[in-house]
Amino acid sequence: MSFESINPTTGESLGTYPEHDAQEVERRIQSAWDGWVSWSRRPLSDRSAFLLRLADLLEERVEEYARLITLEMGKPLGEARGEVKKAAFGARHYAQDGEAYIQPEAIAGTPGRVVYESLGPIFAVMPWNLPFWQVLRFFISAALVGNTVVVKHAESVQGCALAIEALVRDAGAPEGLYVNLSVQRGVVASIIADARIRAVTVTGSVQAGRSVAQLAGLHGKKVVLELGGSDPFIVLEDADITKAVQLGVTSRFSNNAQSCIAAKRFFLAAPIAESFIKAFVEQASALKIGDPLLEDTKLGPQARRDLRDTTERQIRDAVAAGARILTGGRSLTEPGNFFPPTVLVDLPHDSAVAREEFFGPVALVFTFKTDEEAIQLANDSDFGLGATVWSRDPVRANAVAARLEAGAVFINDFVRSDPRAPFGGVKGSGFGRELGAQGARELTNAKLIWEMPSE
Repeated sequence: MSFESINPTTGESLGTYPEHDAQEVERRIQSAWDGWVSWSRRPLSDRSAFLLRLADLLEERVEEYARLITLEMGKPLGEARGEVKKAAFGARHYAQDGEAYIQPEAIAGTPGRVVYESLGPIFAVMPWNLPFWQVLRFFISAALVGNTVVVKHAESVQGCALAIEALVRDAGAPEGLYVNLSVQRGVVASIIADARIRAVTVTGSVQAGRSVAQLAGLHGKKVVLELGGSDPFIVLEDADITKAVQLGVTSRFSNNAQSCIAAKRFFLAAPIAESFIKAFVEQASALKIGDPLLEDTKLGPQARRDLRDTTERQIRDAVAAGARILTGGRSLTEPGNFFPPTVLVDLPHDSAVAREEFFGPVALVFTFKTDEEAIQLANDSDFGLGATVWSRDPVRANAVAARLEAGAVFINDFVRSDPRAPFGGVKGSGFGRELGAQGARELTNAKLIWEMPSE
């Protein structure tokens, strides 16, 4: 069997990729195990030097990789360049500053210290929506601490999967440091069960993450989950409305509105709701939709036809529940999986569809009368990845932020990941952290060394 990559802009096939059979899967997992034995013993300086070479290559090949990303999943070319550059920044950051994250830590008042050691081969199940960044943000810290990785990338971006494998090899990685597996989902259980796999990480849907976590739990293996999100975007009446609208549109519709940490539920203080909605609809409707390879395109197609169909279904369900469409609402003409920016108001907050994650260009707008009501509405969600609060009063903004159930809260800005800061969620959005010091230590053995002086 083989995987096919389809251009979401044209519907044309970009290529087919053979699936790895059981024998090849075995060979590759053994390669990751053998690679870990040697890589984990390499000096930290060698591992940092490798990450610097990786960053250099990403920067040299930014146009090549950006075009590949755009062809396979449809994001605008300028944003694809940004994705590659962000991966390069992450690699350079960990190469230069990552050593401090994993230094041994003395335990005050005792003869003990904690050292952070590698675990072994880490199995990663990765998504299609940020096909370079989401793989490399996990790999970079894993490699720094001495782990090797076995990666099952999304079936629809196999061109990116092979490109990353070649990138790592070209940067001077030893055999087994990065192992790509082209396999069906049905093979995942046996890979997790393999004794050579020491931990698992998943970025993807809630259903996929919980299935993997259940399997990892059966075998006593640590798992890190970064799953879906339905981030609240709270605008208080004293906010800078102009800036909030501008960055709200950016947050909701970047990456073709296919991001876990996008603003999806907009909660507006009643006094400013009308003006915010008017400006938001105007700016969203003005986004240029079209070929993502063109430099002035702001919104490309959804990555797959079934994703576009899901967006259409969710909007129908929302309208049936009482929502009104202010703009958009119907898919555009063929070819391609294009869907226009859509804004929904008057959706009952307790309706079933309001609790779903919208992974397409749809903004849900609600209003509130008090800060307390805003907090309750924002937290009334199965998700807890990111959140945003807008206010000119820092005391008030921080008071709201402190009570939001989320892995990250951004004040007067939109949520995004940064290699220097921890990233992850709570509730249905998962657990564990990537990036920053916490991410570097997440997939390590925090070993206690208790050393008494000899007699």
